[in-house]
Amino acid sequence: MTTPLVRTTRLTIAYRRYLTSANSPEFAAEVDQYYSPATLASLLHRGDVEMRRAAALSLGMLGDRFSIDALGHALSDPDRGVRLASDDSFRALLVRDAAPRHHQQLLQVMHLNDGGECAAALAPAMILVDHARRYSEAHHQLAICWQGLENYRQAEVSYRACLWHCRYHYLAWQGFARCRMMDRDYGGAIAALRRCLDICPDVENARVQIRVLQRRLRQSDV
Repeated sequence: MTTPLVRTTRLTIAYRRYLTSANSPEFAAEVDQYYSPATLASLLHRGDVEMRRAAALSLGMLGDRFSIDALGHALSDPDRGVRLASDDSFRALLVRDAAPRHHQQLLQVMHLNDGGECAAALAPAMILVDHARRYSEAHHQLAICWQGLENYRQAEVSYRACLWHCRYHYLAWQGFARCRMMDRDYGGAIAALRRCLDICPDVENARVQIRVLQRRLRQSDV
């Protein structure tokens, strides 16, 4: 009995070469020669594990705004390697999903927010949202500004806007849950955190938050 022939795709060959060399430009150029973002998105869902990992990695380099949903869906892939690669690519595309000048403005806002300078980040974040209303990450960063300034009502509005443009933005679901917690809507916070985990099961601190909130609900019922 003969062994069935296993066909190795160009994508898989390029991925194996990348794992050895870590040469990202070479990998991207090789994949770009044969695969469109739409094809990579399709392979991300119907390929074997190795191919799905390769497709997730490729989309972070070659994908466009239409690749974000495919990567968001893959955040709950059964394989952890696919989930991790999808998460990296998902976040990269969220940041790049705008014109270059808006991208640079977002990076400035993110830098300020990361440094806890939410007051300084607020004005440029509001300007960015006004100029690029469909830019989901801009809404997310504006929500972080409002939350850092303890204006939870405005933060919730911005988180909702972010999720309107990107329903897979699990960090926005987690931020939205924090706003519900501040309003003592523990049931609403738990629902948002469960949505976060449905999208990305690896957010372990969301599970911890759910257990804390469930205890608070039980105590409030006593």
